[in-house]
Amino acid sequence: MRKTAIGAIIALSSGLFYGFCVKKSEDSVKIMVCKAVEHEALNSVVRGMEDYLGQQSGKYDISVETCQGNMALGSQIISKFASSGARVVVTIGTTPSQSAFKFAKSGKIKLVFSSVTDPDDISSNLRGTNTTGVSNFVQLEPQIELFRKIQPELKNLGIIYNTGEANSVSIVKKLKPVCEKMGMNLLEQGISKISEILQTTEKLSKMVDAVFISNDNMALSAMSSIVAICGKNNIPVYVSDTDQVEKGCAAALGPNQYDIGVQTGKMVKRIVDGEDINEIPVEYPEVSELYINRKSPVKISDDVKSAAKKIF
Repeated sequence: MRKTAIGAIIALSSGLFYGFCVKKSEDSVKIMVCKAVEHEALNSVVRGMEDYLGQQSGKYDISVETCQGNMALGSQIISKFASSGARVVVTIGTTPSQSAFKFAKSGKIKLVFSSVTDPDDISSNLRGTNTTGVSNFVQLEPQIELFRKIQPELKNLGIIYNTGEANSVSIVKKLKPVCEKMGMNLLEQGISKISEILQTTEKLSKMVDAVFISNDNMALSAMSSIVAICGKNNIPVYVSDTDQVEKGCAAALGPNQYDIGVQTGKMVKRIVDGEDINEIPVEYPEVSELYINRKSPVKISDDVKSAAKKIF
């Protein structure tokens, strides 16, 4: 008799638990995320978004996949998201955003991109396409001025970028006139696969006074190697991504990627709460922060240090 009663209680408890899980699943809002690649900057964006949405009263079911910088794979992932009933699709980086745009334009998804340097690389006209997002672009002039302030004799600036990554190509085009205006030479080294980075960095570090990596996902994923090679040749590495300074980069003047994630989460919530995505304009970083590394190959003045948000 006692065993029967216990069994009934267990069965009832199991049923209640199962019912709770089903209800939670039915009530949760599906937010599906596709990242360009795996590296700390994009992971910070995801954390910021997840933390913000986790603080809200609504229940969010967030899943994350990575397309490894492959547009075809990105399209497959987004197609799967579209057919699974995602309330909002979030793409982090330019490659998956380009893959997702055709699904948004045809009305299959609502797309919020994040950490995209140049939204024009997705489309020059996002109006009425069920697409909006948060760019990670910050003006190049203040960054180059910072590098020159750290290195007054900086003449030759090298940049490593993926020739197949639209945002990186766009940055190089914008950077050329900025360097010319400041009397600097920009030495470009394009790569098409990650296996080229070591040799490219070794070559470039012997030709320049400093190396600049600006939001290129392929280069960022190999940042430890770039810093090690440049450090061996006493060449500082500057970045736009503040998360990379702790890894040995000399300095960064740019957005906090975690904060971009929070900004993205706020936008997602607005859409889930019923705001028309087509009435939400693209946003840009709310602030830029200066991070510096005291162990960099060049001495950083106290004047620069005093303006830093963080010093490693």
